Amino acid sequence: MRIFTHLNVDLDAVASVWAVRQFVPGARHATVEFRPANWDGSGMAEGDLAVDIPAGGRGIKGKSGDGGIVHSCFATIVERYASPEDKEALAPLVRFIDAQDAHGSAVKFFVPKLDREAYEALDRTGLNAVLRALQASNPRNDAVVLQKMSEIFSGMLKAGRSRLQARAEADSAEILPGGKVAIVRDARKFATTAILFEERGIRVIVYVDGYNIGLIRHSDEKLRMDHPKLRAVVENYGEAGEWFAHPAGFLFCRGSRKAPAESPSR
Repeated sequence: MRIFTHLNVDLDAVASVWAVRQFVPGARHATVEFRPANWDGSGMAEGDLAVDIPAGGRGIKGKSGDGGIVHSCFATIVERYASPEDKEALAPLVRFIDAQDAHGSAVKFFVPKLDREAYEALDRTGLNAVLRALQASNPRNDAVVLQKMSEIFSGMLKAGRSRLQARAEADSAEILPGGKVAIVRDARKFATTAILFEERGIRVIVYVDGYNIGLIRHSDEKLRMDHPKLRAVVENYGEAGEWFAHPAGFLFCRGSRKAPAESPSR
């Protein structure tokens, strides 16, 4: 089986090739060939696929929408071949690539009133900027660019799956009366904290992870986690010198993923 796409790949093309290899049965080890965008599909055999390229009417392209907008080929492939769980895991990536492909700039599409400085910061460091950086480092080498971008997409799929699993961890958190503070024990997913903050309305999390124990707040919460009354609890157990207080006040802990505690807290 071969996968065809156009030369000088854009974000939709590399994502589409990756998605075919990831989700289409038998395509995991398919070879990839690059053709001019006006290639007529000659030489394609039964079972070959052409993505983000017309290929004389044999290629997979994005669906047409209102106002003449053509959506991404990547969105079509994910919708057609991915499992329901992976569609959910990839939904933000699909939205980004679809906006980039259909409107020319995902940043402008999602946040149209950004000032110039903010726009440049986001536009020049986002996923499309990563693609252009790889192309600058590997001129006229679509195969290398595809390989490196595929590693990124695979990581994003794993991160998306992990976030779905993190919802189960968030469900098991102990929510204290008032609904603003949660106790989280032995969480293994990075997104568990974000889900509690962003989706569940939690303002402060007390985490216990092995020997690690600490408090972390929502980014909008003003209460310092090393407030004198909270410090008093630590001091009462003789641990004042063992706890780290972030200068900005959003974290107060004895052990974290960056610096694990080596003994239990008292």
